[in-house]
Amino acid sequence: MNGMKSHFLIAALALAPLLATAAESVTVRPFSDVAIFLDRQAAATAESLDEVTLAAEISARVAELRALPGQTVEAGELLVRLEEREYRIGVDSAGARLAMAEAALDMARIRAERARRLAPDRFVSEDQLLEAETNLRLAEADRAAARSDLDRAELMLSRTRIEAPFTAAVTRKLVSPGTLAAPGTPLLELIASADIEVRAMIPPDQVDGLEAADSLTFQSGSRSWPLRLERVAPVISRGSRGREARLVFVDDPAPAGSEGRLRWTDPKPALPGDFVQLRDGVLGVLILDEDGTHAAFHELPGADAGRPYLPPDLAADTLLIDEGRRRVGPGDRVDPSSR
Repeated sequence: MNGMKSHFLIAALALAPLLATAAESVTVRPFSDVAIFLDRQAAATAESLDEVTLAAEISARVAELRALPGQTVEAGELLVRLEEREYRIGVDSAGARLAMAEAALDMARIRAERARRLAPDRFVSEDQLLEAETNLRLAEADRAAARSDLDRAELMLSRTRIEAPFTAAVTRKLVSPGTLAAPGTPLLELIASADIEVRAMIPPDQVDGLEAADSLTFQSGSRSWPLRLERVAPVISRGSRGREARLVFVDDPAPAGSEGRLRWTDPKPALPGDFVQLRDGVLGVLILDEDGTHAAFHELPGADAGRPYLPPDLAADTLLIDEGRRRVGPGDRVDPSSR
């Protein structure tokens, strides 16, 4: 009896190392099969590239306001008319002075030409010729000055009409008819209804995915608009610690001032959060080593436990330990099977 017990003990001791090193059954899957693609979003605002406050450039009373808040106006459309009588008088007066200067110039030109013809025959003296030439130059200068005065008067008259610089929506009315405006007095505020961009602050680690995304949309309320990425600022904003992205609408834009979300899908494959594990204080993923018989631990720098991760160096055909990954550790023998 004691002999049989001895045989059993010897057999158990002989099998112990084999049992200790028995391979754990696990399933493996290539990274490409389990990869997910992360939906991203960021707060965004539709902004007009052109916002302007129209102001008076002359002193005059407001005679007429032709645009009201909420109204859309076309480029070149008359929006505000100022009293023009004083400036009309200025134009008429400058025009009369120009006519006088032109008449004086005609007379000076005739006298100078006659003096030039008579000078060779000594019918006029050199002093008389010089005087005629000088009077002609003075008359030309007077005419040029009168022309400038008329141009200035016409410019001042034109400033009694304030027109829309571009197609826009009127957002604020700042004066009423009868208001005495001075140079710099604000009259209306406009926001361009074209050239609208979407502005969003993007975390630096998501910029590459944004630039590579196939589809970008701006969602505000129940509506969404397709977008095209125009540019991303090369610097990080101090306040938001993000990089400013500017996007343009593919079709008709959302109204300027709309707030919503910029949405896109990162085309880079991400590791599901369930595969991210903490081992000895380090986050990583269990993979099948090169010989296909042992588990290996691939570290994931910057990963968060339980959250999807974009691995920069995990090949698509890397075999991940799936079922059984909680039971085995780095270096353990495994018996893999594919799912």
